[in-house]
Amino acid sequence: MYKTYYESAPGVIRSTGEPAISRYWGAADGSGMWTQSNYWGKSGTRERTLETREHMQSIGGVEVEPDFWFFDKPVTGWFKWSGVR
Repeated sequence: MYKTYYESAPGVIRSTGEPAISRYWGAADGSGMWTQSNYWGKSGTRERTLETREHMQSIGGVEVEPDFWFFDKPVTGWFKWSGVR
């Protein structure tokens, strides 16, 4: 179960012109959050990655800018608060 849900305002990925999708679900126990997005990597002041460059490629990511990855469909990742710096 989740405690909070957030979906970002409609946007566009500047490198591709595709719609940007970003959603978050905060865990009910406060341990972390699920995040789902069709873009991952360095974006403004945020950096969200799914492990290594090889992993990003293996799950269908295309690097459209340095360290910025685009996916045809949203990809989901789990972030544990104790592991976030």
